[in-house]
Amino acid sequence: MKKLFALGAVSLLAVGLASCGNETTTDDPLLDGEGKTIELEYSGTASDRDFNVGLFEDFKAARKAAGDKNTYNITYVEHGPDKVDSEVQDWTIGPDVFEFASDKITGLYQKGALARLTPTQSKWVKDNNNDLGFDLASFNGSTYAYPYTGDNTYYFQYDKSIITNPEDATSIEKILEIAESKGLKLGYNLKEAFWGGAAMFTFGADYSMSFDEDGSVKEITADFDSEKGVKAAKAIKQIMDHPAWSNDMAAPTPDNKFIGCIAGTWDIAAYKNELDENYACAPMPTITIDGETRHLGAFLGGKLLGVNPSRAGKDTDRLKAAHELAKFLSGKECQLKRFDHASIAPCNKEAAAEKRVIDDENVKCLVEQATFAHAQTAVPDQFWNAPATLTTAFADGTVSTDAQIREAVKQFNDSVKGAK
Repeated sequence: MKKLFALGAVSLLAVGLASCGNETTTDDPLLDGEGKTIELEYSGTASDRDFNVGLFEDFKAARKAAGDKNTYNITYVEHGPDKVDSEVQDWTIGPDVFEFASDKITGLYQKGALARLTPTQSKWVKDNNNDLGFDLASFNGSTYAYPYTGDNTYYFQYDKSIITNPEDATSIEKILEIAESKGLKLGYNLKEAFWGGAAMFTFGADYSMSFDEDGSVKEITADFDSEKGVKAAKAIKQIMDHPAWSNDMAAPTPDNKFIGCIAGTWDIAAYKNELDENYACAPMPTITIDGETRHLGAFLGGKLLGVNPSRAGKDTDRLKAAHELAKFLSGKECQLKRFDHASIAPCNKEAAAEKRVIDDENVKCLVEQATFAHAQTAVPDQFWNAPATLTTAFADGTVSTDAQIREAVKQFNDSVKGAK
């Protein structure tokens, strides 16, 4: 897996018009003919239903303005991007276009749920996307999706009336010190792999995966049992041992006694609502272990639009229309509307260059964090289970000595690789 790239500008997505074995390079074949009614089904979150339905109307208007004589009937089904891979049981009756989280790409590929983009379309994605967007949309050497955001991460969101010096927000040791002095807590969900597992990347330990043609895992290598992994484990233990650390997280209020949390980008609106003018954010803070200082590790993923070739079957117009819809929804204007609607950072280059985006404090934080965060693409299955064993052992005190930590990270590493 690659470490991340600067997120500076981000991207408008390619218009793949092809299934895995049937690629087409026509720019816009739907403009030909007298017109027909094309049925499409879209899968997204329940909370964004109304917003997305509004974008569908924009799509229809844009198609009409382009001279498209077809009529598009688009229905909406509710599957979260993190659940669509497990909730859709039969992709021949699944959605035509669907939102999915970047780490789901392996399973969706194996289910035949992702249409492959042509080389021309893939080049278009690469040319118009930042490195993160293109990487998230790629699997096993080909491009399979349309990224529409690259901001699925977490960082320090806090009350700046308490941490008044922004420099203090850059060090986990300083944050915990201030919190303890004021009888407050820092929320950091280290017991969950999305946070605690990513902290194992802090000093450079990592995994790598290779795949067979059918998408099955061929090999997993990892070095979490190295000195880099030992330092990361010590960092996790050091934080968990601190009296001001809490595994719980919530927007800081006088009642819940939080100074701030390592909170997700999806929490921005709630934290800003609670803190108002006292809201502030900073990239993942640093920690120092054995004389070495690094930013605490974090995943950085995104949301993508997949086109399901199994639903269209032999209806090539339906498949082409699904790609056109995915292309439109991943474009500049739709990404800017998501940003204005819910502070979702755009990954379209032109959208990311808009002044209101550049000036946004959360986007600035995201851009800085992208220089050291870990791309959340394909992830070994056992990676989501291994951190719980490690953090439980830290919490109950069964792992405390240097020798015990080394043995624990060896077990962690074996688990990630799938060793018996």
